[in-house]
Amino acid sequence: MRFFALSLHFLSTFRRSHMGIKLAIIGAGSTYCPELMQGLIRRKDILPLDELRLSDIDESRLHIVGAFCERVLQDNGMEPRITRSTDLSLALDGADFVVAQIRAGKLEARIRDEKIPLEFGLIGQETTGIGGFTNALRTIPLMADIASAIERYAPNAWLINFSNPSGIVTEFLLNHTPIKAVGLCNLPIGAQERIAKLLQLPMEQVRLETASLNHCGAITAVHVGGKNMLPQLLEPGMLDQAAAQEPWIQTYRPIIELLGAIPNDYLQYFFYRERKRKEQQSAELTRGEACVDIETRLLSYYADERNSTIPPMLVERGGHLYSEAAIALIASLSGAQPGYHVVDVQNRGVLDFLQDNSVIETSCFVEKDAITRVPVTAPAGDVLRTLLQSVKTYETLAVQAAITGDRKTALRALACNPLTADLDKAAPCLEEILLQNRSLLPRFF
Repeated sequence: MRFFALSLHFLSTFRRSHMGIKLAIIGAGSTYCPELMQGLIRRKDILPLDELRLSDIDESRLHIVGAFCERVLQDNGMEPRITRSTDLSLALDGADFVVAQIRAGKLEARIRDEKIPLEFGLIGQETTGIGGFTNALRTIPLMADIASAIERYAPNAWLINFSNPSGIVTEFLLNHTPIKAVGLCNLPIGAQERIAKLLQLPMEQVRLETASLNHCGAITAVHVGGKNMLPQLLEPGMLDQAAAQEPWIQTYRPIIELLGAIPNDYLQYFFYRERKRKEQQSAELTRGEACVDIETRLLSYYADERNSTIPPMLVERGGHLYSEAAIALIASLSGAQPGYHVVDVQNRGVLDFLQDNSVIETSCFVEKDAITRVPVTAPAGDVLRTLLQSVKTYETLAVQAAITGDRKTALRALACNPLTADLDKAAPCLEEILLQNRSLLPRFF
């Protein structure tokens, strides 16, 4: 009998380890969602998909995007059990992994975030400055509800957060909820791809070391086979070569030379503030307004039942390598394909000038149910260190403001951000933004 019982236990364990995953996508009406299917298709042999649960508050978009995703999977020989529901509990029940990609207030709110700051002489951007701050105020209460639902219906699930501003939202999740969560952005994997191309190496041979928050930081070392290749990449000849392939590098060159590191794209807003504000002020459309047209065309394509391939125009929407970053991370967390990832996690000593519980964006080795931070070898310089400390204080206060709805805390947060430290601009802008978002920010009224 003992042998029989052990055999049953072994068989049960074997079956569990070879069953496909149950994946829930919250915000599945997003036009990005079909790209996730590409990542699942690429890894279908090592990461079998048993169930796909798609959820969104917009039932019409959920139906259009969800049906298209089903056709994409079926055309590639994948037929998981797929459910579409506006009921969060149904989508989450028993899920192994949850991808959150919500946009509180939809694109209409994003456009307000981009336009209102410009009226007060401030940069208007989706994730950075006062626009990103407002986005966080709207998003965190919704993520609190999602986290509570995960705790109840999928307590063992990993939440992969793509919802912007990813770093601030993940700061909330890891410090104010009990769930297993990790933040993710496509910028690090995009940088890894570009650097690998410059070095003429496969991406998997290149590991980035960063001193960074999400959308604020820099690559401080590039590891290839135990050697740091960053000094070679920063040589004038290599920068000239890189600028010929990537014109943006010439624009960033003063920042590169200032930091002795490769800057995150969003540092342009911190180091070229007035230039970026004027560019935004003179632009015919904000990025959010441009996205409205792109999304209209994408949804029309998705709605056509004859279509079952990812359209080239999805690239226009942005998010390059988004699916690769997300599904590769899930493959590592499931144990199917351990590897290195740059993700948003608590600091825990990686950057000695930030608190242990501060969420940073750093290189980690990820394996089954485990994320291990890789120690840094290159120090952040004084300029970068000072910027990261200021922005992290802003992010921490932003989370507190979102939780409490306290206007004084909100203004304290903005006073700590270099992009919004002018109170003659930030204070009236905050009041206008709260007024324009009144229905979405009831805690402030």
